[in-house]
Amino acid sequence: MKFVDNLREKPAVKKIEKLAPAIAFLGGFGWDSITLGQMVESSDLVFLVAYYTGALILVILLSARLEHPEGWTKDRIRAVAAAQARPVAPQAKPATATAKAPSATIVAKKVAPQPATAPAKGNTFGAMANRFVTEQAKVVQNQAKEAAEKAAEKAREAAGKASAAAERFAKNMGYESTAIPANAIIVEHHFLDREWSPVWRQRFSWAVQFCFGSLFSALVVCYFKSSGSLASFILVILLAILLVGNEFLQKKYESFGVSLAFLSLLGTMFMNFTLPHLVHRIGFIWFFLSTLLSLAVCVLLWKISRRSKKVLIAPIGISVCLVVAYLMNWVPPVPLVLKQQLVCQNFDKTDYSCDVDAPSILQTIGLQMPSIHRIPGEDVYVLASVYAPASLKAEIEYRWHYMIPNTAKYTLTDKISSGRMVINGGREDGFRSFSRKKNIPAGKYRVEVAFKDGAVIGSQTFEVIDEARDSTGYVRKQLQ
Repeated sequence: MKFVDNLREKPAVKKIEKLAPAIAFLGGFGWDSITLGQMVESSDLVFLVAYYTGALILVILLSARLEHPEGWTKDRIRAVAAAQARPVAPQAKPATATAKAPSATIVAKKVAPQPATAPAKGNTFGAMANRFVTEQAKVVQNQAKEAAEKAAEKAREAAGKASAAAERFAKNMGYESTAIPANAIIVEHHFLDREWSPVWRQRFSWAVQFCFGSLFSALVVCYFKSSGSLASFILVILLAILLVGNEFLQKKYESFGVSLAFLSLLGTMFMNFTLPHLVHRIGFIWFFLSTLLSLAVCVLLWKISRRSKKVLIAPIGISVCLVVAYLMNWVPPVPLVLKQQLVCQNFDKTDYSCDVDAPSILQTIGLQMPSIHRIPGEDVYVLASVYAPASLKAEIEYRWHYMIPNTAKYTLTDKISSGRMVINGGREDGFRSFSRKKNIPAGKYRVEVAFKDGAVIGSQTFEVIDEARDSTGYVRKQLQ
């Protein structure tokens, strides 16, 4: 340990330590970006379940608190009753304060002469000596009495202070050493009726931050890959902001209310992603069930923690907002992912190949939308491959939008779906389908591939030009 401490004191190591959180954050997010969303493996789901379960346990631990510091548990009452039942050995009575100067009194008694009659003649010097001794004894006795009274007063003050301190201690700690108070609050002891030390609370909050960060990282990647519209992309941006903000919220997670709110959000998004892998279906009913399950977990934690109902306001509000967002098609349809999309003509269904316009440099780098120079008599096709987990079934649809030249706004013209557009998941390159339009006018179009009556998975804008090219102006491509 001494070697490690010395190593950490070096300037180069200190700089690396400052960059370590950023490196870990970017490394984890980059790894999730590469591995997740392409094809979700069972191991990915196991890790996500582990992160969620870990966060759940840690939030329970962070909810611990002393409910009744002044309360008496049954064990404490039995212990005090047993202590009172034991015989107490008699203790010697403390000496009184007046006994602190016995020597002076004794001396006075020894030297005090017996009362005498009138002194005899010739004994005048002896009588004077006796009177002197008697007066001195009285002086010493008075001084001793004053000293004893002062000592007794100090003892009474000390006893009063000790008694007051004992009462304050008993009031703060909730028990007394000698008797059970008449108004004692009887409480049932349970595991969370405790106060963690600052060190352990910090450890728990660090662990919660790690679990939340891992869930945020994975969910941002998965929801981003399934977002195909601006509205659903806004939700992804919100998750990304929370992912970054998670790096600065470690201290806030010590608050049970804050941790419960984040657990509610992550629980709904996590279950909405995981349930389709288990039930092989997606749709509003499953999203609603995910929301209910996540909220039920939060209610269970609230009951275990014995906190105020106020801590449930945030989870309930988050759940309602997420349900409304789903109904508005703002939630990406995870775990569906658009893998590839082509706009073409001269389509061959046997191998999903067709002719596309040879892209220009601007089209290649994304600064200009793709075009299709239509050959007379040919239909325009939109091909798409959508990935879904194994055995998952989901019906998709194609939504054709046409840009009205005068307004420069896209308007929905057709929704195309059929029984052949029901996804059978499991193919790594995605389930392939197509949509076609005959004799469409030239102009700009946007075709969205979406979960039927749900959120958009992906879209493609292009321009149809009624002008055929020569054979070198087309490229034969195949949908993988």
